[in-house]
Amino acid sequence: MQKEVRSQRLTMFLQTAQNPAVAPFVKISKLVSELAYSLDLDPDEILNDPEEAAMMAQIIGMQNAGQTNSEETQPTSQQSPMGGVQGTPEQPQELGVTGTGGGNIGIGNVPVAGESEFSGTPRAVGPTG
Repeated sequence: MQKEVRSQRLTMFLQTAQNPAVAPFVKISKLVSELAYSLDLDPDEILNDPEEAAMMAQIIGMQNAGQTNSEETQPTSQQSPMGGVQGTPEQPQELGVTGTGGGNIGIGNVPVAGESEFSGTPRAVGPTG
C-alpha cells in the first residue's frame, strides 16, 4: 500500500516537473528511477544510462525535425490520423497565458442582479436571509 501511494506521488511530481519553470531544478533520471522502483521494476533493466538517453533524445529530435519538414511539404490528406509520420502525436498546442489552451472564457467580473449584463432572475429572499 505504501509503495502504491509513493508511486502516485512520484507520478504527480513527474507531471509537475514537466512545467518548464520547474524542470531545470529536477533530476528527472533520478525521479524516473524512483518511480520504476516504486512500481517493483528494476530501474537498471528498463532505464537507459545517461549516454544512451542522450543518444535516444537525439534520435527522437531528428525524427521530430523530419516530421515537421515532411508535414510542411505534404498535403493534409496524406498525413497520418495521429498528425505525424509513423503515428507519433503532434507537438502540443500553445497553452497561452492562462495555461488552459489560450482561451479567454471567464475573463472579467461576474454580472450581478440589477446590472444590464445579468441574464438570470433574482431570487426572493425570505425572512431568514
